[in-house]
Amino acid sequence: MKKKGICGMCPDKCDVVVTINDGKITRVDPDQDSPRGRVCKRGAMSPKIIYSEKRIRTPLIRDGERGSGKFRKATWEEAWDVAAEGFRKVYEKYGARALVSYIGGSGREDAIMRCFRGKDAFFSQLGSPNDMGCGSICNVSSNFITPVTTYGLPTFQIVQDIEHSEVVFVWGKNSKTDSGPLFTLQAIKEAKKRGAVLVVIDPRGEGMAEMADYWIPIVPGSDGALAIAMLKLIVEEEWYDKEFVENYTRGFGEFSVYLKSVTLEEMSGYCGVSVEQIRNLTELFMSTEKISLVSYTGLEYQLSGVQNNRAIQTLWAITGKLDVEGGICFAAENAVVMEMQEMRGKERAVGAEKYPLFSRLTGSGQFVEVPKAVLRDDPYPVRGMLITASSPAVTYPQQNLWHEVYKKLECLVVLDRFMTEDAKYADVIFPATTLFENQSVVAIPGGIRMRNRLAEPVGEAKNDVFILQGIAERLGFGECYPKTDEELELWMVDGDVQKLNFLKENEYGIVKQQQLKYQKYKTGELRQDGKPGFPTPSGKFEISSVHIEECGYEGYPRYEDIRSIKELGSKEEYPLMLTTAARNGVRFSSFGPVIPEIAEMEPVPTIDIGKNDAEKYGVKDGETAEIETVFGKQQFIVRICKMAEGCIHIAYGAGSSYMEGEWKRHNVNDICSMEYSDPLSGFLTFKSLPCRIRKVETNDVYKKSKEI
Repeated sequence: MKKKGICGMCPDKCDVVVTINDGKITRVDPDQDSPRGRVCKRGAMSPKIIYSEKRIRTPLIRDGERGSGKFRKATWEEAWDVAAEGFRKVYEKYGARALVSYIGGSGREDAIMRCFRGKDAFFSQLGSPNDMGCGSICNVSSNFITPVTTYGLPTFQIVQDIEHSEVVFVWGKNSKTDSGPLFTLQAIKEAKKRGAVLVVIDPRGEGMAEMADYWIPIVPGSDGALAIAMLKLIVEEEWYDKEFVENYTRGFGEFSVYLKSVTLEEMSGYCGVSVEQIRNLTELFMSTEKISLVSYTGLEYQLSGVQNNRAIQTLWAITGKLDVEGGICFAAENAVVMEMQEMRGKERAVGAEKYPLFSRLTGSGQFVEVPKAVLRDDPYPVRGMLITASSPAVTYPQQNLWHEVYKKLECLVVLDRFMTEDAKYADVIFPATTLFENQSVVAIPGGIRMRNRLAEPVGEAKNDVFILQGIAERLGFGECYPKTDEELELWMVDGDVQKLNFLKENEYGIVKQQQLKYQKYKTGELRQDGKPGFPTPSGKFEISSVHIEECGYEGYPRYEDIRSIKELGSKEEYPLMLTTAARNGVRFSSFGPVIPEIAEMEPVPTIDIGKNDAEKYGVKDGETAEIETVFGKQQFIVRICKMAEGCIHIAYGAGSSYMEGEWKRHNVNDICSMEYSDPLSGFLTFKSLPCRIRKVETNDVYKKSKEI
């Protein structure tokens, strides 16, 4: 039997056709009748993943010391009771703010996410401000804070008009390894076919760089330096759109003064792009208004990540490339100015004081500060934690720190499909379904559609929403969440029975075709009040942001180089720059290497290094080398590939005792730090960290791990 539906291996909703034999999915193929039809390598392995022997099939209760990994099977009633009682005790002893929830990238399914946001946020029902998620280290900096503090709009209301572009800049993103239907990659391929020029700015010479007409190998973390250098040329040569700058920008004058204070040679030294290359790139950039920008998380994990990204947006703004054919366009109309939330008093979220811009724009705490709240009671004690579809012990730096955090918690509850390093410390583990096993309603670009169940739940697994409802019911707010498929479907359409029935009758849902209108900022269509301009506090494109200034920071983009932090070592001691966590077409964040078949496809994390640097430091392809930062050392297998000079890349997502083979070791995050971050977003500096490399004379790649 074959059934159409949405893939359940990640939250990005490709349309698929599954083959079902004896009640189980045996094959997954792309839905050829849908433009969203696609199956990636991970999706093709769905049957092995869904029915893996490593799936958690029953509720588990800790039956030994924390971290021992010893559990016993439990009934659902007992597991719900124990979890709720643990949270209740924390609440009664320390207050609601001592309870924290965290949802990861694998859990970004619409109904599950709703349980941790806004009025439905789980622990907010008890009065806690600490419902958090992976937005603390992913997506929010690039797709929310940056565009809101410049355009006044989040990224989902911004469109890259690649279809009409003459030049496409890919900056800090590899569309080849995206999850989902790969619309952007396809649009870029079509643009190249008709003659568009592709510029890729990336330390890595693989992926999109292989398609590029111009590959700009940049030093990790220095994207702002390149943007500032280009802006300096544009402003000082008066190549900018004077009418736009005069009528539609805020902060151009003070920003121009800053540009005069820097030199092209200085910025070139930071970014590794020669002054001549910067001039040539800027001339290409000024050759047409029809230039789109494809960018994402590669720009987030930097010392001045938000401002680096805002400098890039400013390049487009002041050169006439906003809301024009082939440029950066706006899908929004009548947009409301986004106000910052007040987070004052003793009940404000963890991290709100240190990262006010992040917290006041998102309404959430910054999870990077949670270890301090647990271990030091700073700003107050946190003693209860709920983790859903995530593994902070693998995706954040300093795994041993997270072990200490989990040991000190008085209640830790985990919802997941497979065991994680975090679950090893849990009091209660609940078996959650994959998205293949769920019935729901989900958003898709331009509309909504049904997510119909394609596989029956494995073992006793339940939808995360129903698991949360069971805990909530025992804590006195069970009515906030649905208990059945039917209730969940109605919940996701806010009780609109007519809409739900229409969705059930239409296989691919309700989709509104997008019609772009250009230059809406001139006509007043972009703002709710009908006035020309942008939906920002000033009504203008904000080179200098009102929101950023209100939080006590300098409002305009100013580049800060990671090497300005002396504690990270001198360039003589640590001559290379480490970047990590480039996306992978097989693994998904921390999910993947726990599955034997996925681990076999990528047997071990590697040091990716360029040929010249490999020769310079005496390391060879396939041999063992040691990477060292001021935070520690790790050994990996060398892989020689195209990389920017002086730079290396190492994959992340390793380090769980439940992973297969070499993925149990080699955790690059153990040589990164929780202490250094972008002060505007709190995003850690994963992608720019000074390091050095040495050849390991004997093949003792696992020695350090075994000693630990």
